[in-house]
Amino acid sequence: MKILLVEDYQHTRKTIAYGLKSKMSDVEIFESDNGLAAVNFIKDGNFVDVILMDISMPIMNGIEASKKIKEINPEIKIIMLTSFNEKEHVFSSFNSGANAYCLKSIKIDELVSVIKSVMNGALWIDPSIAQYILQLFKAEPVIEESVEENIIQNFDLTAREKDILKLVALGKSNKDIAEDLVLSIHTVKNHLKNILHKMSVEDRTQAAILAIKENIV
Repeated sequence: MKILLVEDYQHTRKTIAYGLKSKMSDVEIFESDNGLAAVNFIKDGNFVDVILMDISMPIMNGIEASKKIKEINPEIKIIMLTSFNEKEHVFSSFNSGANAYCLKSIKIDELVSVIKSVMNGALWIDPSIAQYILQLFKAEPVIEESVEENIIQNFDLTAREKDILKLVALGKSNKDIAEDLVLSIHTVKNHLKNILHKMSVEDRTQAAILAIKENIV
């Protein structure tokens, strides 16, 4: 597995890199000290599986860098690894294409687990802020709607698609969803393709966030 670690503080960067190498047997780690350097690294044709991205950095912040990297190669998984837990940073990160949001207080064993989960297609939000984010969504006022408007809000999803979307919002991978619902992975992927089309979003992360915000799951 190839990982790009983007962090402006050298000591923090080296500590994380050392920890990952001690826990992962087959990993190659590259380093950048700002967002622009990371973007240029990918733009130059270098491929990595995962990027661990800090948010607050000189020259270019991690949110802007994530957006540009996803435009270059949407297949690269991006895990925000930051000290910020404000909702604005969380929302902006996922809107920029991030697949996970971790606080730097995370233990190295758990970070390795997050990396593996994201590689399997899951999204992940640090538990210390996940409930806070859900409460923010649910705190928004509910507006009475007609039946026709309600169909639009729910994107005309089938019952099975809503079941899958709920599991996606819980951070489940395609494999986990297939096992939970006793379906083939191929069937799960087809349902996800239909869900993304109906919701007019580009990936499962955006679908999960929109589903929570619209109170679909």
